[in-house]
Amino acid sequence: MTAAPVEKPEAVPLTTVKALAVRELHKFPEFNGALPTNPTPLYFPDGRLAAYEFRMVKNGKTIGYIIVSANRNLPPAILEAGFGKKTPSDLMKELAVKKGVKNYRFVYFSGLNYGLLAEDKVIDMKGKEYRKPNTYKPPVGDNGLQNSHKWLSLKLQTSAHTLMTTDISGQYKPNIATRIDWKMVSGVPRWAQYDPMNLSQENDSHLPQPDVGYAGDDFIGPNPDYWDNKRNDCAPISGAMLIAYYDKQYQTSWYREALIDVLHKLMETDENGMTKTPKIGPGIEKFYDEAMRLYRKGIFDKPPKYRYVTTFKSWGIDGEEDPNNDKLFNVIQSEISNYRPVLLSSSNGDGIGFHWQWLHTTTVTGYSVYSNGDRYIFVHTTRADLLAAWILVDTLGKPRGSNYLIILVHAYQT
Repeated sequence: MTAAPVEKPEAVPLTTVKALAVRELHKFPEFNGALPTNPTPLYFPDGRLAAYEFRMVKNGKTIGYIIVSANRNLPPAILEAGFGKKTPSDLMKELAVKKGVKNYRFVYFSGLNYGLLAEDKVIDMKGKEYRKPNTYKPPVGDNGLQNSHKWLSLKLQTSAHTLMTTDISGQYKPNIATRIDWKMVSGVPRWAQYDPMNLSQENDSHLPQPDVGYAGDDFIGPNPDYWDNKRNDCAPISGAMLIAYYDKQYQTSWYREALIDVLHKLMETDENGMTKTPKIGPGIEKFYDEAMRLYRKGIFDKPPKYRYVTTFKSWGIDGEEDPNNDKLFNVIQSEISNYRPVLLSSSNGDGIGFHWQWLHTTTVTGYSVYSNGDRYIFVHTTRADLLAAWILVDTLGKPRGSNYLIILVHAYQT
C-alpha cells in the first residue's frame, strides 16, 4: 500500500497537476484519444512529493503512462512518457511483492528510474537497499528558483478552468491553421542519460552508489562513467534511441545506459559530452561489431540483430544552402514516411516549450504540415526535463551561417 501525499510548500496540488497533464498532452501525439487517469503519487527518496503518474487509457485499455511534475523545484511539465500495458507503479508493486514489503511509497529518482520508500530505507529497481537520505537533489531540473518562477508564471497566466478545457486531441494548431499532413514513427524510446559521473569527481553521496570500477568495459551500463560528463552528450543518446528502435531487445533502463556508453566511445565523444558531427554516423555503423564483442564477453545478454549504414547530409556553413529548409524537410518527410527515424543536428531550433541555441543532436520521429505553411518536426530532445517536443522547421539553422544537417540511418537485419 502507498501513503497519501504529504503537503509541503514545494508540493503542487493534484488539481493543478491534472490540469497541467491535460494541457501538455499535445506534445505526445501517440496518446491521441487517450485520457490520463488514476493519479499515483511518486516521491523523492527523502519522502518529498515529486510527481504523479497517470495511467493513459484509451477504449478502456491502458496504452501507457505519463509522469507529471508535482514539485515546484521541478519544471512544470510532463517529465516522462512511456507506452505499454504496465506503468512504473505496476512494476514497483511487483518489486514490493518480491521484497516482501507491505507499507511503502513509490520513489521517483529520475526519468526511467524508480524504487520504493519503506520507512527508513530506499529500494531501487534492482532490489538493492539504501538508507533513506535526509535530503535528495534530483539530477534533472534542479534550478529550483527558476522552476518556481515558471510555476508562478503558469498560475498567473492560465486559470485551472482554461487548462482543464484545453484540447487534448493531440493536434497542435498554431493560430487558426489546421493540420493537413502528418506522420509519426512509434516505438522510438524517449531517453536522456541518468548514468552517474565519475564519483571521484562528483561527490553525490546522497545518491545510491553502484560499484565503482573503470577497468576495461566496467563503465558500460549504470556503473559510473570514467569521463567527467555533464550529461549533455546528445549524439550518443540520440543514436542509442535510434538503435533501440530497431533492436527492441535493448529497450530497458540497463541497456539505455549501456548503449549510450558504447556510442560515447564509438563516436569519440569527449569528456565534456561534445561529439564532432562527422563521427556520429561512423560510430553508429561500428555498433554491431562492438555489441557482438560485448555479447561474446558476457556483458550484453542479448546480441544485436541489425547492422547500420549511415548517410550524412549537410546544409549551411558546411554544405549547400537551403534557404527555406525545403530540402531538409523533404528528406525528413521521406524517411519518416518509410518509418525510419533520422538524427538531426542544428545550431538553433525553436518549438513548443523547447528551444536550443547551440549545436544539438536530436532524434526525429515525426512531422506535421499546417494549412498556413508551417512545418514542424517531432524530436526526442535527449533532455530529461522535456523528453520530446515539436520544432518549427523554419527555425533550424537560423540565423543563416550556422550548421544544420541530418544523418540518415538505414538498418539491415543480419
